Amino acid sequence: MLKGKNIIAFCDLHISPVIPGLNDTRSLGTVAFLGRFAIMDFTLSNFSNSGFDRVGILVHRFPHSVLSHVENGQPWISNTKTGFQYIMYNEEGIAKPSFNTDVANIIANRAVLEREKCDIIVVAPVHYLCSMDYRPIVQEHIEKNATVTAVYTRIKDGKRCFTKSRLLNINDKGLIKKVVKNTRRKDEVNVSLDTFIINKDTLDEIIQKHVQLSKSSSLRDLIAWLIDNEGLEVNTYMFNHPVFPILSLNDYVHNSFACLKYENRRKLFKEDWPIYTTSHDTPPSKYGENADASDSIISNGAVINGKVKHSILSRNVTIDEGAVVENSILFTYSHIHKGVKLNYVLTEKHVEVTEDISGTSEEPIVMDGKKTCKV
Repeated sequence: MLKGKNIIAFCDLHISPVIPGLNDTRSLGTVAFLGRFAIMDFTLSNFSNSGFDRVGILVHRFPHSVLSHVENGQPWISNTKTGFQYIMYNEEGIAKPSFNTDVANIIANRAVLEREKCDIIVVAPVHYLCSMDYRPIVQEHIEKNATVTAVYTRIKDGKRCFTKSRLLNINDKGLIKKVVKNTRRKDEVNVSLDTFIINKDTLDEIIQKHVQLSKSSSLRDLIAWLIDNEGLEVNTYMFNHPVFPILSLNDYVHNSFACLKYENRRKLFKEDWPIYTTSHDTPPSKYGENADASDSIISNGAVINGKVKHSILSRNVTIDEGAVVENSILFTYSHIHKGVKLNYVLTEKHVEVTEDISGTSEEPIVMDGKKTCKV
């Protein structure tokens, strides 16, 4: 369908929200989701399933966490002879954090675009989890002779959901009139998914504006500015499938637990659209005589000797005898000691929990992995 077009896809980590307690020490893209996956696996898998084998990961901070997860990128590259996965990082951004934008990253790694001689660039974030086929979007972009296409979804509960997202005002021709914040005044709104299809020459023009106007502006900021001030025509494409936002800690917890239900999981994980991730040589989970696990996702390597209910456990988690874990999300190598009771708790990696801890569905407690966690 896209024969004759050279496409490169960018996974944009620069615009990921900073969520205290979740990505303080790692990129949001590498935060665990449902025990087995990383959040960025969904975007990378969407690229792979769409046939995009040339991928750049625009790293904002904590590059080590990204490198540790993606390694050589092989799970997401179907043709290792012609495909690649670049880790793109702007080292100058370390000294000037306010200028550490996705556009600055592209400029710093301009050789990637020059070497690949691409016609079209697909840019997508990681904080909107979905199964998105980019091929029909790119095809419509080409057929309409568009220079930029923005992807959005239409929701009917905008006063309650996607409250930190940007909204699109769209005219009768399907072009963006204005990009605005969600002020929670309307339920039916067009939510920008921060996903763009951009022609190479148009990206060059946007980069030039970045140099002239504001070196602290992101790609989405510049596109919004060009719409307002220079009449840039941005085509839109409505994505008509479920989207699970990760814009806050409550989003993360709510959508994680929502996926414990099969009817919600099947909206995100489709039979003909696999979600790939890095594999680990981890033994199966082990259940002792007194183990009691229900309504939970428990990853390989876990040792369960207590009770686990409505919870999500990553690899190599240990639940000692008499411990009770409910409504909780435990990251890799968490250890819940004998008799301890947890409710609405998120533990970092390598946490030792020795006393009872209880949060609420509205305010779950996040336990720091740098120390033994006690209330």
